[in-house]
Amino acid sequence: MRSLSLVARFWLSLSLLLLVVLVPMEYALDQLLERFYATQVTEPLLYHGRQLADMLAAEDAALAAAPLMAEMVGGEVVVLDREGRPRSFPGASAVEVPEDIRRAVVVGRTHVDQLRTPEGATYIVTGVPVQGGEGGVLLLAPADPLRQSFDRARRGLWLAGAAALLLGTGLALVMARSLTRPVLAMERATRAIARGDFSARVAPAGANELGRLGEAINRMAEQLEGHERRRREFLADVAHELRTPLSYIRGYTQALAEGVVTDPAEVRRFQRVVMDEVDRLSRLVDDLMDLAQIEEGQMAFERVPLDLRVPVEQAVRTVRSQAEEKGVALVVGLPDALPPVLADGGRIQQVVFNLLDNALRHTPPGGVVRVSAAVTRDAVAVRVRDTGEGIDPAQLPHVFDRFRGRRKGGRGLGLAVVRSIVRAHGGDVGVESRPGGGAAFWFWLPRA
Repeated sequence: MRSLSLVARFWLSLSLLLLVVLVPMEYALDQLLERFYATQVTEPLLYHGRQLADMLAAEDAALAAAPLMAEMVGGEVVVLDREGRPRSFPGASAVEVPEDIRRAVVVGRTHVDQLRTPEGATYIVTGVPVQGGEGGVLLLAPADPLRQSFDRARRGLWLAGAAALLLGTGLALVMARSLTRPVLAMERATRAIARGDFSARVAPAGANELGRLGEAINRMAEQLEGHERRRREFLADVAHELRTPLSYIRGYTQALAEGVVTDPAEVRRFQRVVMDEVDRLSRLVDDLMDLAQIEEGQMAFERVPLDLRVPVEQAVRTVRSQAEEKGVALVVGLPDALPPVLADGGRIQQVVFNLLDNALRHTPPGGVVRVSAAVTRDAVAVRVRDTGEGIDPAQLPHVFDRFRGRRKGGRGLGLAVVRSIVRAHGGDVGVESRPGGGAAFWFWLPRA
């Protein structure tokens, strides 16, 4: 069975609330109205009955005023003797009043009751005793006109209640739609986002809770849109970075396989190119795996107290032959002692290697790459400075992004890996450069 919509639930809730309020109110008003009409009839009857009883107590001749009293109340009058029997006088009522009512009056009790005759007529009966035990006075007023008037008022009351209920439920429907419109808009937007349409947005809904929720959904959509854009750019960059070495490998291996190159020196050169491109692919895949593990929190770091000179010197030894082959001077200036940091030595060596490899690739023959370290109160920093072409100021904020580097376009993942590893250790990275003036990359780690 399909569940009710949010609008229907709101409308039903508000309508039930109206019903719960209106029905008891209508019932209470109905009871008040009935008592009001009864009072409107009985009060005049009792008033004139007391007047006649007082007159009879003072002078029996006042019996002649009884018909006048009956005429004033629009009813009939019965005068009782001390035994409760109706007295005879001109204009006396012929209505038969039950003995229990007559006896209740003559014993001294004021009595109000309703009487139905055998002929089907209904009367309101009020009885007032005469002082001194000299009988009593009964005034009878027809109840049918009162009942008809009361019924008309009751119908009007309940019709007004029904109209109020209908109007209230209509307003409840309008209110329910107004309240749920932002929620339904958010539902549509989130469904669109779930389908991959990150351009979906929620219209502003004010400064209340719904408005803040809508703003949060819009911020989420913007972030997801940015993530999706970066993901596509990342995939495009990966494809570009893979395509270049694969093209080289395919071209050179095809030339070797078809015997296009036969000179031994050329064959060896082609083989070196293929091996270099294979190494490049291997580094790219390794960097991708490292980044994925770090960002997903799956890379395990063996943090131990570490002298940063050890990974720095190991990385320098690894790239020294590369520097000599290119004709770049590699100068290392480290203090004799560095305070320990809590770090994974292998990963920090990878950081230094990536920075040195980046510096050597952008330093021309005859240039210099310098490695230094510094100590502050809370951290130990390592700096790698080169005398290369420098970095465009517009590219500086993006140097550590994936497939970004000193030149616009894809430049690998080495610097992105550097930043991820260092930040995973609680440190940070930075770069200083100007075009034509070389670049200085640095990172720091907190002291142990």
